[in-house]
Amino acid sequence: MYKTLILLPLLLLFGCENLQPVASDQQTLVSGNGLPHLASINYLSQQMVNELVRQNDSLKPTEPLLVATPVMLSDLATTNELGLQYQQGLIAALHDHQFNLVDMNVAETLRVTPAGDFILSRDWQQLPSDIDVRHVVVTTMSPDKEGVAIYSRIVDVSNNRVVSVAQSFVPIAAMPGMLTHSQKVVSENGLLYRSENSGQRTVTIEGGL
Repeated sequence: MYKTLILLPLLLLFGCENLQPVASDQQTLVSGNGLPHLASINYLSQQMVNELVRQNDSLKPTEPLLVATPVMLSDLATTNELGLQYQQGLIAALHDHQFNLVDMNVAETLRVTPAGDFILSRDWQQLPSDIDVRHVVVTTMSPDKEGVAIYSRIVDVSNNRVVSVAQSFVPIAAMPGMLTHSQKVVSENGLLYRSENSGQRTVTIEGGL
């Protein structure tokens, strides 16, 4: 029997390789565009899924699988542009391995508006009240001074058992434009911190939410 996941008005956000900067010729293979950080995210997603597939000990490709939005390890409740794009990369890479994926952002009705016709939503009130799925990919992100550690795992929500795990570290150089060294003065939790030099606190992830 599958356990029913009730969608809450909060995003569920998500494990040992060191991701190296992607060379320009490799970007062409990994991504259809020329943005270095997007190429690196796609490459990271593919490598992490390869590891999840290798370590998987029970999930069958035919069983429904949901990819939750990655979250910061510090609070398990917030995400950023890196997390959102990595989530999409995981979906693409898992589909490439022919897993039976469930999209939790498909609304129950199509919204026809002057701005366009929309079916995707992050409004929990427009989404199905429950989803019959037993396995979820969850990811946590932990930044430090030099980059971001990424931990992904597949969890059986019927018993919270981890059936597969993968992890990686993304250095700043691998995602220029998305990861940058901290400034001398940074704001954290409503407080200002001043350092003698830049790069002495955790990296800045551009596009934070």
